Amino acid sequence: MLLRVPEEREDRNIYYLVLQTAIVGILNGGTGTFISVYLARIGASGFVVSLLTSAPALVTIMMSLPSGEIVARQRNLVRYTTATFALVRSIHIFAAVAAFASADVAATLIVVVWALSAIPSTLANTGWYGVMAESMSPRRRPLVNGLRWSLLGLFSGVSTAIFGLVLDRLPFPLGYQVVFLVSFIAGMLATYYYSKIRIPDQPPAPPKERKGLREQMHELAHPLLESPAFREYVVACTVLRVGLFLPIGLYSIYWVNELHATDTLIGLRTTVGNGALTIGYFLWGRMAVRLGPRRGLALAAGGLSLYPLLTGLAPSAEWLLPAALFWGAFASGIDMSLFEGILEVSPADRRSQYVAVNTFIANTIALAAPMVGAALAAA
Repeated sequence: MLLRVPEEREDRNIYYLVLQTAIVGILNGGTGTFISVYLARIGASGFVVSLLTSAPALVTIMMSLPSGEIVARQRNLVRYTTATFALVRSIHIFAAVAAFASADVAATLIVVVWALSAIPSTLANTGWYGVMAESMSPRRRPLVNGLRWSLLGLFSGVSTAIFGLVLDRLPFPLGYQVVFLVSFIAGMLATYYYSKIRIPDQPPAPPKERKGLREQMHELAHPLLESPAFREYVVACTVLRVGLFLPIGLYSIYWVNELHATDTLIGLRTTVGNGALTIGYFLWGRMAVRLGPRRGLALAAGGLSLYPLLTGLAPSAEWLLPAALFWGAFASGIDMSLFEGILEVSPADRRSQYVAVNTFIANTIALAAPMVGAALAAA
């Protein structure tokens, strides 16, 4: 039965991982989808909405260097990541409280809190890899992750559609307060189930010599200098990410101000996109071995480029639904190709260093590109 908790430790860990992932889908379908729409409806500029992406990216860049050492000192990774995940998910209650304030105060509070939440988020995500490595065997991990991603897309899509209907039937801003409050409750419930995972304690990390910022930055740059394959991967990803992040803060403003989309339609758009994303993960997984990460990335990037094009050419809000199909169908291919690509170009004994460089560059683009997009739109 679904509600029966397995007795074996590995099976029990998988049960709680899958359960908490499904509940996180509700959080993503609530605040994750509608926070930028809320800012657009209270009149926030493209610059302010872009800060929802850029400000956390800036904090992540600053935290990317010390986070690894901080996590390495933790003995109980589950307890540590539970606490940090709880801090991250508590921000959704701030969104509900902010909706009581004036538009300017609400927008400022939300952006500031979202930026600060990147501190525990970076620490949590760094520790998360260790939990995933120890909670189950490598043999079962791909299957479990496929199930988790599918349930995440399913619950995100269904909850977004329901939240959209709620928002159109409740007065403003009460509807948004309800959505943000339900998202907060879902986040705390997911954290509770995550805390029940059991893994062995980490051995204490050996003390490391403290290095200056210049030495740390040199270590980050070293993979780019020594590996042509990794350098090509980074260049390709940089061009792709600029295209992805340049308009990211403008979509919700365009939906609300130009296409006059209702919250119900915005919810349906996300539901359609998540449905295509779920199916896309399955199909791209079958094609990944045959195509390889290079051809897979080229094909997925070409397809995903149609999403902003179709959005910009949409004659009415209803056209956002077929555009979302393109997003979901090809975004899943992007995710899988980037993941397989970084594994292909990074040596196993130095993978963490290569991943750190890639993460640093990705967040630098996530910081700068939305700001450039907002400036272009304003001009």
